[in-house]
Amino acid sequence: MRVGIEVLRSGLRRFGMRGMNILSCGLVCPGGTGVESLDRPWPTSPVPNAAGTREILSAQTRIPETVLQKWQLKPRLRRASPISLLLIEAVSQALEGQSPEDLSQTGVVACFFLGCLNHSVRFYKEITKDGRRFASPVLFPETVFNSPISHVVSTLGIGGPVYSQIGDKSGWVAGLRTAECWLRTGSAKQVVVVGAEEFDPHALSAFEAVGWTRSPRFIPGSGAGAVLLGAASDSAGVAVRKVTEGHGFASKAQALAAARNGLDELGSSCPVLETATGWATAVEQKALAGRATYQNPNPGVECFAASAAWDTIRAANLIQTGAAAEIVVPIWGLTQQFAAIQLGRGSQNSQETHSPGQLS
Repeated sequence: MRVGIEVLRSGLRRFGMRGMNILSCGLVCPGGTGVESLDRPWPTSPVPNAAGTREILSAQTRIPETVLQKWQLKPRLRRASPISLLLIEAVSQALEGQSPEDLSQTGVVACFFLGCLNHSVRFYKEITKDGRRFASPVLFPETVFNSPISHVVSTLGIGGPVYSQIGDKSGWVAGLRTAECWLRTGSAKQVVVVGAEEFDPHALSAFEAVGWTRSPRFIPGSGAGAVLLGAASDSAGVAVRKVTEGHGFASKAQALAAARNGLDELGSSCPVLETATGWATAVEQKALAGRATYQNPNPGVECFAASAAWDTIRAANLIQTGAAAEIVVPIWGLTQQFAAIQLGRGSQNSQETHSPGQLS
């Protein structure tokens, strides 16, 4: 029985992706919008925690006013949470140039950690201040995790399956697995996997309570990132070769062992993108000892699922531009799970031309 359980665990951790490519992407990050914004210096500014007793650096997301105005004019988005605007901007970039027929066969997997935080805080403030009878019926629907992505698919006319996943940063890999399943079974012709988070000072109290903010390399931020995935036979792109997940841990020592096990499953020769924040930074340095690495130009900024999307897009761009032939992207779930993605060149990568919404 014990042998059977270990075989099952091993099978659940590592997945060879059956011909799935990243076709295009979209993002909103503290550097702005578009792939080029990942390498710009990101601004930070002090933000107090909920009690206002301490200042912690926060990465602010700079979205051009024209972008905000474009989406806020949409009827469904007039009272939507900020995360809805981040989501729709990233997804619309990834789907730029798609026909209505393509959109009707497009699935969406949304990955969240905290979700609609701003409107949730406002809603519960009303309850505690004015009483339960005076809680806003307008705000309540916007506190539900499914609400932002329902706004996105309705506004953009997306007709495929839609799924919201809630978890830590490592849930990004589960989102890629879901997309691969839909493509393999024919549930969707193409799938957008998107991660997003919005920032609220109240979250800092929770981050402080678990000790994340004690590290100088933990800067909470907000933003979104999306990748459009399709079968490798349909188009060129950057190939998603393997993923590994389910490497749990309950201490830093276990985190190091989990990371080493996960990275070993993807091979020891593949270079690795440095992605860790907070306490995981020191653990990652030990786990990557002896391996070739690529540095993150904006280290320490943590936006959970959105950060996982940014790191994936950054790695894909390194491959697309010829700076790397293959690369591993570690995903550090700070709530005790390690995962990783292996990307490589697609079969027709060097011959494909790309639209403005695609990797450049």
